[in-house]
Amino acid sequence: MRDGGQRSEVGGRRSEVRGQWSLVALSHFRTLALSHFRTSLHCLLPIAYCLLALPALAGELLSGRFYTVPEKIYVGQAFEIHFELEVTGGSEVQDLRIGDFPNNPEVLTVAQLQTRSKNRVSREGQPVDVLHFTADARGHKPVGHTFNPRLECMLVERRSSGFFSQWQSHPKQLQLAPFSLRIQPLPETGRPAHFSGAVGTFRLTGQISQSTVHPGDILTLTLELAGSGWLNNATMPAPPSSPLFKTYPAKEKLREPLRVQTEQVYIPQSTNATEIAATRFSFFNPTTGVYEESAAGPFRLTFSATPAAPQPSDIRILTPSESADPGASRQSVSIERVNQSVRHAVPLLIVGASVLAAFFVFFQLYGRHARLAFLFAAVLLAAGGGAGAFMSGKSAAAQNVTSQRTEALFAPARAALPLFVLNPGTPITPLESVGAWVRVDASGRRGWIPAAAVEDAAAVTPAAKK
Repeated sequence: MRDGGQRSEVGGRRSEVRGQWSLVALSHFRTLALSHFRTSLHCLLPIAYCLLALPALAGELLSGRFYTVPEKIYVGQAFEIHFELEVTGGSEVQDLRIGDFPNNPEVLTVAQLQTRSKNRVSREGQPVDVLHFTADARGHKPVGHTFNPRLECMLVERRSSGFFSQWQSHPKQLQLAPFSLRIQPLPETGRPAHFSGAVGTFRLTGQISQSTVHPGDILTLTLELAGSGWLNNATMPAPPSSPLFKTYPAKEKLREPLRVQTEQVYIPQSTNATEIAATRFSFFNPTTGVYEESAAGPFRLTFSATPAAPQPSDIRILTPSESADPGASRQSVSIERVNQSVRHAVPLLIVGASVLAAFFVFFQLYGRHARLAFLFAAVLLAAGGGAGAFMSGKSAAAQNVTSQRTEALFAPARAALPLFVLNPGTPITPLESVGAWVRVDASGRRGWIPAAAVEDAAAVTPAAKK
């Protein structure tokens, strides 16, 4: 029993000693670890402070230059002004303002600079962004000058501070490389007399409404001019005139900066009008440096057989007996006779209206002013009678009749297109005369007939007798 107690006591002392050594070792390890942590912290803190306090590299404008495309430029030629600007990587520019740059609109027209591209390159191991801008331009007068442009803008860059970043903008200035602008005048050598003033490359095309025609047909020639460059308000040229055609002024149907379209009416006067001459448009080509032209045509015509003459129009009056019996006789009244009756009735209507007006005024004023009533009535009757006599005399003087059956033609030529037929004794009104032809009006229908077919032709064609 005594030995067992001693053993237990010894075992307890050993456990106590072990526990104390464990506490001592743990305390020593904790002290050592804390010491190492403090040492490391003291070493890292300056580095962290430096990293936190270190700002990003400041953005800068590095260089810039202007140049033109193409290099050789003529007055009136459309060209491009290119601007290349190098900035530090990651920077942007805004509100570009350029001093000492051509800005006289009477000499040079320059549009606003537009961003075209952005490329990243390396300069001495540092990233650099190349910003490319372009502007359309055109010179109005010769220019020979070297400019020293200066750029002012807002440089936008991204600044980082630790785990945070923000965009900042700063005003910047940069003296750019000298810019030489040379705009040459158009050469005098080889300039056509009908030069349009257009500079560029253009093509003229045209088409005729129909190629198979009859004399007197109405043809429409459509011309279209299109291309690239500058038209300079150039007008579409007209084909050379010809006595074989009756022409009307061309009408502009479309006007765009680089496209013009016109239409012109041609009327062939005879079968000899077999071709509309070519139209030519001249322009200056700045690529080749010479004057060039584009042609449309000639436009050839083919004449077909003359169609049969149309029959004169009649107004047919159906009597009650005709409506009941289809086989009964018909009464036909021509349009000429109807219009003649109306023209003869106009003077009578004028006189009748004046008589009614005179009676109305007379009875209204007779009770109060007898003399005034007679005066006004007499004036109205005289005016009505005079107007009626004038209209009757004018109608009689202007009226003629055809002496024979004849065809009214579209033009004063035997090969012209027939329009209608006039029977002998048809009332006509002469309008104009050309040589041995008279243009007449027959109840609203107009055409050319031989002067010999007009009764008393000497009164309407005095020139022919001379």
